[in-house]
Amino acid sequence: MSLQEKCDGREFSVLGFGRAGRAAADYLLPHGGRVTVFDEKPLPPEVKEPFRARGVRFCEGAFPQEFPGEVLVRSPGIRPDIPPILAALARGAELSSETELFFDACPATVIGVTGSDGKTTTTALIAALLGASGRRVFYGGNNGTPLLPHVEEMTATDFAVLELSSFQLMTLERAPAVAVITNISPNHLNWHRDMAEYIAAKCRIFRGAERLVTNADCALTRNIAESAEEAGMPVTLFSLSCNFRDRKKERVYPDGDRVVVAGKNELSSFDCRCFRLPGRHNLEKLCAALGAAAPYLSRRTVPAALSAFRGVPHRLQYAGTVGGVDYYNSSIDTSPSRTAAALSALSCRPLVIAGGKAKGIPLTPLADALAGHAKAVFLYGETAGEIAEELNGRVPATVFGAFREAFSAASAAAVPGDTVLLSPGCTAFDQFRDFEERGEVFMQMVAALPRKG
Repeated sequence: MSLQEKCDGREFSVLGFGRAGRAAADYLLPHGGRVTVFDEKPLPPEVKEPFRARGVRFCEGAFPQEFPGEVLVRSPGIRPDIPPILAALARGAELSSETELFFDACPATVIGVTGSDGKTTTTALIAALLGASGRRVFYGGNNGTPLLPHVEEMTATDFAVLELSSFQLMTLERAPAVAVITNISPNHLNWHRDMAEYIAAKCRIFRGAERLVTNADCALTRNIAESAEEAGMPVTLFSLSCNFRDRKKERVYPDGDRVVVAGKNELSSFDCRCFRLPGRHNLEKLCAALGAAAPYLSRRTVPAALSAFRGVPHRLQYAGTVGGVDYYNSSIDTSPSRTAAALSALSCRPLVIAGGKAKGIPLTPLADALAGHAKAVFLYGETAGEIAEELNGRVPATVFGAFREAFSAASAAAVPGDTVLLSPGCTAFDQFRDFEERGEVFMQMVAALPRKG
């Protein structure tokens, strides 16, 4: 059935009208889809009116008891088991998503990346490596760039490198050609019912994939790899420990200035001296990226690609040096494990700005990481008091209500030679739209600091 036949005259209910919802509507309308948008929040006129002019209907406010339409297109933040969705499914409606629509239409080779930590940087690295090797690459997904608007530009010789969250994976019935799981640790337990549901969502990425690339140093993903191998799926393991018992396995590991990609019958190594991102956690991401991309790369192009790669905004991003103090923006660190990784990557004990909104996960690991690596901690937001209690005086800590107050105090306390690090360990939603806005505010405040001379 052609795309036009799938869409023409059918009623689509788009649930949520963020980036994914808008991309879905944009895709459906020219192919004959009749679209109604449902969003619990009021939508600004500049968002609605261009779509209203194209025939889209809008229903804002509380969701109805049952969503109408033949196909429901769920935005990632909406759980698939809310009553209005279940009622629609019971009468025979289909459940889809912007991601599902993309997979259905995409002719390119898809490399999908998920995990609790490191998804965005790993995805960006894969795209950079492929692009440097002369491949035509489309890069996006959960990083805020839907790929559905570009699907009709793609061909069978192209690559689509897609970051996938557990929210997107919850209902995904299609799999990428190459599935990457960076690691799995407790995350998003304020949205998922429990850890089992979270793990199950992550595992959907490789059901039907041609190959799984995952982390041998993480107990959960190591177990997942064993299950996949038992089911007959080719698996590539990456590790920083190089402790591979079975040398017949497909494996990736660092060896001095190189990263080795070892297959059953072949071995390649890539010169990684030009890789500029600090820390073992970034080396781990590089191993994951090379494990996924190696079959499609030209070895001679890898050093130049790594030299040009500067990382992703808000991930240990260098913000500048003011008065002899270095500032780093790692606003993406919305979990204790991310903050621990950022702290381990630095060769100093930084002054850390942390806090924000809780995710339903224990904050003890965050406090432990701060106590072990920080010179002082400046806490803000909803979780500030709880983190301070968990720290229990192990490191100097001050509690503030607002983010800007915590930043001002940290910058005032810093002396030449210090590092100020934004690594919140919590989400931004108590005071900011998202982690990106929080990171941008940090960058602006660093830029506004008075320069001497």
